[in-house]
Amino acid sequence: MHLVFLNQYFPPDEAPTGRMLEGVAEQCAAAGNEVTILCSDASYAETRGEKKKSAYRVVRLGGLKIGSRGTLSKVTNYLLYYLQVTFHLCFVVRSPDRVVAMTTPPYLSLLARACSRLRGGDHAHWVMDLYPDVMIAHGLLKADSLPAKIFSKMTQWGFGGERNQGVLSLGPDMKRSLEKYHDATNEFIPLWATASREVASEDLARWRETRGWGASETVLMYSGNMGLGHRFREFLQAAAEEREGFRFVFSGRGKRRSEVEIFLRNHSGKKVNLLDYISHENLAVHLASADVHLVSMEPTWNGMMVPSKLQGVFGIGRPVIFVGSPESTIGQWILESEGGWVVCPDDAEAMSKALDEASIEAERTRRGNCALQFATGHFDRARNSAQSAQFFAKL
Repeated sequence: MHLVFLNQYFPPDEAPTGRMLEGVAEQCAAAGNEVTILCSDASYAETRGEKKKSAYRVVRLGGLKIGSRGTLSKVTNYLLYYLQVTFHLCFVVRSPDRVVAMTTPPYLSLLARACSRLRGGDHAHWVMDLYPDVMIAHGLLKADSLPAKIFSKMTQWGFGGERNQGVLSLGPDMKRSLEKYHDATNEFIPLWATASREVASEDLARWRETRGWGASETVLMYSGNMGLGHRFREFLQAAAEEREGFRFVFSGRGKRRSEVEIFLRNHSGKKVNLLDYISHENLAVHLASADVHLVSMEPTWNGMMVPSKLQGVFGIGRPVIFVGSPESTIGQWILESEGGWVVCPDDAEAMSKALDEASIEAERTRRGNCALQFATGHFDRARNSAQSAQFFAKL
């Protein structure tokens, strides 16, 4: 079977969606399938490595080398990618048996359905973000507006038709949210950790020392995308209190990064650090350098995305303080595993209690061990990527 995957990002770019696709592409190729990936050469983040040889074909389409930080650059690269993917699907790549669309940029499902029919194949979908629901959550659309209804119809069409072989999502709440858009095979498989847990104690000590973090400090870290679907108010309020022995670290980029930057300007001298994205080769030691990780999601985003931060943190054996809904997939996984604390938005009392318990080393260790055990059972890279590959290649 010839599988063509559509996603804007792919390694060595650091985007998480590309890292996940890499694991699935490896499994599909190992099973004897021909795999072609149509990605952009424009980067998600500045930290990039070397392109490696693989058993699948990667076609890197041209893009502006201006990153994705500005709205204009992002939209421009989206348009360039749409146009080039359409051309390659229709005229360049060998006729695909199945086109698998991801969701960066949005509405690749439309191209997958239209172009696969033109070439005589079928289509499937791997949903990382659910549109137009995320645009409504952003406040870009009103739920009952005409544009929202139009975009919903576009989603239904992209996932529609008898040639749609299935839609794969990331968690149970997202699976439920997808049911209103299509009646094809609908499953969820959790994403997985991409960083190894094995980090030498001397490397860990050196990493913390070079950043000026004391060996006795309790480091609480937010690492990853700082997008509009996340919350920072509760973490920054806790940082402003300057609890003895705590250091807050924020690492990554996104539209909400400015909130941390403003906080730092107004609270000079606080034990708060702001870092950029970390390269994949340093991700394991970076994640392990924190004692507790911070994860958040606006409750209005439930069922629209499942942040992959949890998999990486649990895979490294660290507990999590999650600000968000207990009913969300992330909230449910943390409660089920006992691998951290779930704090409802604006619940200062619950946040204070979580921080009190997080200051106790034995409690952090216990919850970290629970997190690692849960990751082993639910977020294993080899197993989950193989299951995802089987979903797309053998439906």
